[in-house]
Amino acid sequence: MNDSQELHDGIAFLIEGLKAPSPDVFANSEYYEKAREYILESLTGLKTYGVSEDPLFLFSLSSEPDCLSQWRAYGSYAIEFDKEILTSEVSKLFDCLYIDAQKNEKARLHARDAITAVSNDMAENSGCLGVDALDAVISLSYDAATFKNRGFSEEKESRIVLPSNDSEYPSNVKYRPRGDVLIPYIEVPITLDCIKSVTVGPVQNQKMSFASMSEFVHSIEKIWQVDSGNIEYELTVNKSEIPFRV
Repeated sequence: MNDSQELHDGIAFLIEGLKAPSPDVFANSEYYEKAREYILESLTGLKTYGVSEDPLFLFSLSSEPDCLSQWRAYGSYAIEFDKEILTSEVSKLFDCLYIDAQKNEKARLHARDAITAVSNDMAENSGCLGVDALDAVISLSYDAATFKNRGFSEEKESRIVLPSNDSEYPSNVKYRPRGDVLIPYIEVPITLDCIKSVTVGPVQNQKMSFASMSEFVHSIEKIWQVDSGNIEYELTVNKSEIPFRV
C-alpha cells in the first residue's frame, strides 16, 4: 500500500474505541471486561505481527472515474466494475473513511458491538471463545483496513477485504515484483460480467491507444457473448477528458 500507516492507523482508532463505549444492554455483564481485554489483546497483536502471520488482502477501487492524480500514480487505463455483480461474486464492498470524527464514531460503535458479541459468546461457552468471538475480531480488522489518512481522500476509495484461506495459506499466495519489493497477492476469479468499461487515460498517443484497446475489447466482448450466452453484454471503451500533456 502507498499509505505507510496502512492498518496501523485504523487499529489505533479501534483501540481508542474500545475505551469509549458504555456497556450495551445486550452484553453479558459477567464477561464484559474479559471480552474487552480479549479484543484489545487481539488488536494489539494484529498491529504488532498480524500483517505477516494473519494477512488481509485488499482490492481497492475508486468512485472517482477521471482524476489526474490517480492517472499519474496508478497507470494509463481504468477498469469500471459493476458494483452489484462484483460484490455478489467476490465479497462486500467497504467505503474508506478519511475524517477522524467519522472514524472515531464507527470505531466506538463497532467496538461496542464486538464486546457484546464476545461477552455473550463467552457466556455461552463457559468463558471460552467460540466462532462468534473470532468473527467479531475479524470484523474489526476489516474496519481497520478501511480507515485511511485524510491525505488520500481525493481517491474516494472503496475496498473489498479478504483474508487468506486458512486451509491453503501460504500456498495460495503468489508474488509480483514492484521495484525492489515482492508484493504478495491472492487470485480471486470473477466473470467478465463484472466489468462494464475501460477508460484510456491521458496518454501521449491517446487516439491510437483508444483504437487498439477498442479492437481488443471488441474481440473479448464477442467471445464472452457466445461463451456466457449473454448476447446483450457490452464492454465499452472511453477516453479520459483530461487534457494532460505527458
